[in-house]
Amino acid sequence: MHLYEKGQPLTVHHGKPWRRGKPIQMRGHVASFDGERVRMTRQFRSPGSAYDGLYAKQQRGDHGTIELPRGAWVARRRYLRHSGKLIGELYNIQTPIQLLPREVRYVDLEIDVAWLPHRPERVMLQDVAEMEEAVARGHFPRAVAEVAREVAEELARRLGQWDGASELAWDVRPAPERLLPVVEAFIQRHLFT
Repeated sequence: MHLYEKGQPLTVHHGKPWRRGKPIQMRGHVASFDGERVRMTRQFRSPGSAYDGLYAKQQRGDHGTIELPRGAWVARRRYLRHSGKLIGELYNIQTPIQLLPREVRYVDLEIDVAWLPHRPERVMLQDVAEMEEAVARGHFPRAVAEVAREVAEELARRLGQWDGASELAWDVRPAPERLLPVVEAFIQRHLFT
């Protein structure tokens, strides 16, 4: 039996255990699942609200997808207009993705990479200051931030060479030697299984 069936509701828990208030959750429906990667669809219903990191505002009919490979340090979010025109892509850097029944979980490591096809600067590292603040406040170790930044920089390099149409190897993972005991301990502490 598959973990997910096409069309079923799915919730992504975008964990920031150090933040107070309502947990961040993204909801959608399963579009496909191959046993290792789930792709879900989303509808956006807040016209006029700004998209975080995309320099665009929501319009009626906007929709998108999220791709979540098991164990990945990167999740790919695509944002599209009603017509299908791409607004942009946001690549979230986080602890390895856990695929669980009815939900997906990870802990956000703050840093993101944006691909903005309609702007002069098409590739941007984002939220680096937020990541540094999280480290300074003791929310995660410096070694975890260094791995996250290396993943983000490698992804930014690949996006900088991408034509926007061909296949993109965006599922960047750290080299095994970078997973120091302190990094592994942080990951293990935040497992939800």
